[in-house]
Amino acid sequence: EIFKTKLLLMGKDVDIIMSKVMDDKQMLAVMDLLETTCIYCPYYFSHFLALRIVQLSISHGVSVNTAYGFAYYSCILCHLGDLCNASKYAKFALDIMQRMQAKEKYCRIYSLLYCTVFLKTNCMHSCLDPVLEAQREGLKVGDTSYATLCAVIYCNIAFRCKKKLSLVKKISIYLKKEAKVYKQESVWNLALPLEQAILNLMGYAEKPSLLDGDAIPRESIDVWMATAERVKADRLLCALYYWQMLVAYMFDDIELAIKMA
Repeated sequence: EIFKTKLLLMGKDVDIIMSKVMDDKQMLAVMDLLETTCIYCPYYFSHFLALRIVQLSISHGVSVNTAYGFAYYSCILCHLGDLCNASKYAKFALDIMQRMQAKEKYCRIYSLLYCTVFLKTNCMHSCLDPVLEAQREGLKVGDTSYATLCAVIYCNIAFRCKKKLSLVKKISIYLKKEAKVYKQESVWNLALPLEQAILNLMGYAEKPSLLDGDAIPRESIDVWMATAERVKADRLLCALYYWQMLVAYMFDDIELAIKMA
């Protein structure tokens, strides 16, 4: 499917792709269904749906869903190590989103591009403002779930940009309260491992190398990992392993860091 998509896109720029706009109501419904299913289905299946969005956009014309398809396609290329084309099609996604005036897709597209592609192709500091802007736009259009995801991404980037821990902590507390207002605690769970890592690094944990403390909503990190694994919360599980590995490494618990890796 990836090879097929590459062939369809060969020699096409944004102007060529945008030259045909989808107007068939049945196809528009199909595109909406593909995007929605892509968001909620398992990762190993979702990339096939995203590629299908791109393919149908070439053959039947673009729709408001096209930008999401291109954003996802750029992420696939990024994971495959093709950063040049990943960057190219990420810019396609943003351009198509602007031309289609698809503001309701803002959060979804930015959450894809700024947690993968642009972190590898752009200066990390330059990613902060666009992600926060996407979070604000998401709240305006009622996409609270993806707005919260952008907030999680923002906190992660702020930490990696070596901002003061106290500042990142303050920002995360504010965004966490906002997530609670919009009943998005389940999405904000993705930021809790980072919150605990910050507490550990600031000296607020009994065992600095262990990701346990006030930010962890279970009896222990092991219990939370087991729960995440049981309910197949892959993103959360990945975040837990990553931050536990990082904290263990930073406090010289190499054995635990290797285990988490």
